[in-house]
Amino acid sequence: MKQSIFSIGLRLGLLAVFLKSLTALGQMPDAGVNSAMIKLFGENAAFTAQAEVRVLNSNRVVWLQMPGVFAAADTKLRVDVDMNLIRSSAITPAMIKQLGLDRITSVIRPDKRATYIIYPGKKTFVSMPLSAADAQIAGQRLEKKPLGNETIDGHACVKNVSTVKTAKGAVLLQATTWNAADLKDFPVQIEIKEGGNISVLHFQNINLTKPNTVLFDVPTGFRDETNLQNNNKPPAAKKK
Repeated sequence: MKQSIFSIGLRLGLLAVFLKSLTALGQMPDAGVNSAMIKLFGENAAFTAQAEVRVLNSNRVVWLQMPGVFAAADTKLRVDVDMNLIRSSAITPAMIKQLGLDRITSVIRPDKRATYIIYPGKKTFVSMPLSAADAQIAGQRLEKKPLGNETIDGHACVKNVSTVKTAKGAVLLQATTWNAADLKDFPVQIEIKEGGNISVLHFQNINLTKPNTVLFDVPTGFRDETNLQNNNKPPAAKKK
């Protein structure tokens, strides 16, 4: 099984797919694609925002910190990450430099049953399929159970246990969210616990205007290296 850099605790849909593409940098359990994160932003999410992503261990010690830019519209989600700004006790600047990548963009497209990992500096991209279940975002529903009231960055928030379920009631994703009343219940902070780790996304400079749909397409002229990546995968181990 391929390994992802820091997908422990990061079952955050698109972000998990992005991290999956950086397998050379770590030895942590693989995480599947989970488009349910899109539902955490509401039924008709449309926004752009800056985010600080932190991953903490069970003692709440931060071992990874990474800024990013998020955008969403019409069930599509995009994350832009500057690799040079990643700070981690498990990943050194030399490891990042070895990849030769300065920026990575991930775009999840349930409408096309695909996720695109885009490398702007190299003008290339890789397409990764979404399963039928991951693509059925329209049938997913969000349930919120209030835990109390807190203030985040001056926003009066309801702290909720937010659960995304399939149409049949199966749980896809559960998180603690801080939903700001003055931002149409936008989750200014999301916390997810998994595998002994805690992932926290803290959003700032939130703009609820619908972003340009061109942001969710692969730029014209970028080379598709999907087949090249697949050809470079090691052969599957034979069953004994």
